[in-house]
Amino acid sequence: MNPKMLAWVAFPIALSAGVIWLSAQDAQDGAKAPVTQGVKVADLAQTLQAKEKSLAQKEQGLRELEQRLNALQATLDQQRNEVLAKEKTLLDEIKRLEDLRTRKPIDPQLINTYAAMDPTPGAAALKELAARNIDVAVALLGGMPPKKAAKLMDALATLDAPLAGRVSEKVGLSKKGEAAAATP
Repeated sequence: MNPKMLAWVAFPIALSAGVIWLSAQDAQDGAKAPVTQGVKVADLAQTLQAKEKSLAQKEQGLRELEQRLNALQATLDQQRNEVLAKEKTLLDEIKRLEDLRTRKPIDPQLINTYAAMDPTPGAAALKELAARNIDVAVALLGGMPPKKAAKLMDALATLDAPLAGRVSEKVGLSKKGEAAAATP
């Protein structure tokens, strides 16, 4: 029980004790002198009961407020954890994008080598490369002349259509970003 609640409980008890003590004094003095003050014990007891009832209602209200506050705190904690998780995801994505931006370009000789390959063996090599690092495969295709890249992608589609789709999507998105960066 906190000190404030203790004060709310102790005050009516102390008031009751004072009233009882005064009435005992009045009873002793009553034999000596008539009561001239007009304060009745019944009125004081009624007032005390009303204050105790009011105090009980306030305590109940405080308990309800505390329960609502605890529920709100739990909601806030959950939302904070969700925001932290999203922040971590965003920071990871920013790091990945920064790594892509600062990545060294593909060696032009490697691009020319893949462009000069026959489409079927080139597609098999590209499939293996994409399995290891799809970003390198995307950069390689993005650096090739469009007609040679098309033949290689055609052969890759016959080997592994879902992979060809993923690579095409990434090449398209990387070209879109480059086109947007190149456009003033």
